[in-house]
This record gives sequence, C-alpha cells and structure tokens, in this order.
Amino acid sequence: MEKGIYGYGKKKLLRQCLLCGICLALSFGAVFIGYLATGKRTTIWTIGAVFPVIPAAMFLVNIIARSRGLPLRRADYDRFALASEGQVTACDMILTANDKLVPIQALVLHETGIVAYTAAKKLDVKGAERDVNGLLKSVGIYSKIQLFTDYEAFLKRVSGIKTPGFGEAREELIKKRTELLVYSM
Repeated sequence: MEKGIYGYGKKKLLRQCLLCGICLALSFGAVFIGYLATGKRTTIWTIGAVFPVIPAAMFLVNIIARSRGLPLRRADYDRFALASEGQVTACDMILTANDKLVPIQALVLHETGIVAYTAAKKLDVKGAERDVNGLLKSVGIYSKIQLFTDYEAFLKRVSGIKTPGFGEAREELIKKRTELLVYSM
C-alpha cells in the first residue's frame, strides 16, 4: 500500500507495532536464554539483548507519532470520496514541519492551493499552516495549505473546488501530490 491512500496509516501503525514487539521479544528472549543457560544475569546474551532495543525505541517513537494521526472512520472517508470525486487527493499523512507533527487525515490539491482536514483538536491551526507552508515553499511546492478542524466545513469547502481537467493542470497537481508525500510519515 502506498502513501496517501486511505488505510495506509492504520497498516503502517500495525506494522510498526509488530516490528516493535519482535524487537522487544528478541531482547527479552536473549536475556532469558542467557539466564537459563548460565544461571547469571551478566552473560554475553545480555550484551546481545541490547541491540534490538535501539530499533524498538525507534519503532515506539513512530507508533506514538502515528497514533496522533489515526485515519478517518470509513463512513467519513466515503463522504470525503464522494465530495472530492475527480479531485487529486491524499489521506493518512503526518507532516513534520519545524519539529511539529501535523496529522492530516484528508486533503485535496487544487490549482490555487491545498485544503486539508486534521482531527487534532489541540493543534495550533494557524501555526501549523505557517509551518507547513514554510515546508512546502522550502521544497519547491508553491501552494498554500488551508487546514480545517471542522469536518463539515472541510467537506463543504471540498465540494466547492473546481475539478481539474485531464491535462497539464491535473498532471501538475499529481506531481505536487507526489512531492508532498515524500515529506509525510
């Protein structure tokens, strides 16, 4: 499953949890095997148990970050898909801009900018818009993002966006989407 498709975030979260569990199982297993084999806590197995801890910590950080940006419920996604039919869209994104995580559950790219919905109620929307716009500008995507925390207002705005034709304008939006997904978790 590729970035930007509905369900990517949940699949990525489950994969990170599985990998973290495997690393922790390897670490505890090595300590347990070393203790059973020698009867002591300090063995070569204890040193080997340290190595899986570093990837487990990395996976845990990703799990915490990904859990802030859980995907839309299926019914809400179906409403979004209906309102944005024919548009260039992306879902289940987490952008990192200026050391901040900006979870974006759904977005629509249009000729004059980007309209996005975030379910993070405690997010400073104006600050997040400023940070994401700075990120976009720094990577050569000259579009302004407009974040919504109200889903109904977001859907109303999405349904008012003109559908791009099948030509250069649509190809340019698809290119922007691809470039934006590079900077998403």
